[in-house]
Amino acid sequence: MKAEFWVAFGTGVIGLSALITGSAGAAKARVKTIEDAYIARYWQVLDRFPVSALVAEEGTECTPEELRAVRLYLRLCEDELELRQLGWVSGQTWKQWRPGIQTQLNQWPIADEWAPIRDLQRAPHQFHLLRRLDATPDFDPYRPRPYIGRLTRLWRGL
Repeated sequence: MKAEFWVAFGTGVIGLSALITGSAGAAKARVKTIEDAYIARYWQVLDRFPVSALVAEEGTECTPEELRAVRLYLRLCEDELELRQLGWVSGQTWKQWRPGIQTQLNQWPIADEWAPIRDLQRAPHQFHLLRRLDATPDFDPYRPRPYIGRLTRLWRGL
């Protein structure tokens, strides 16, 4: 009877370990898939920017299509912040995205469109996280959910 118990117990431990390892791998893969999708969106939006903006030069005025791309970029940034808040963007990726977003907020044409949004003259009920990032350079919207615990955070590499 003792041998049967230990065999069953050992099998259960191995099964539980496999389940945990598989779940951790699936969570990392999901995060990576989301990050890759947002990187693809970033390049699609950037392809529509004014040519001078792509080399950080000052321009004069955007065409309506270029202005649309600028606004899409701001929306993309807010979406990325929301994903980070939910834990769907890894800490390593966030360390790369944050300075890029902060730099773009201060360069033409983003800066021209961002200023009235930042100052609540336009879209006062939107872009809350982006405003916070702009005001606090080291802002990280990610907050671990207490019921998940440290183990999940370690699995995701956050």
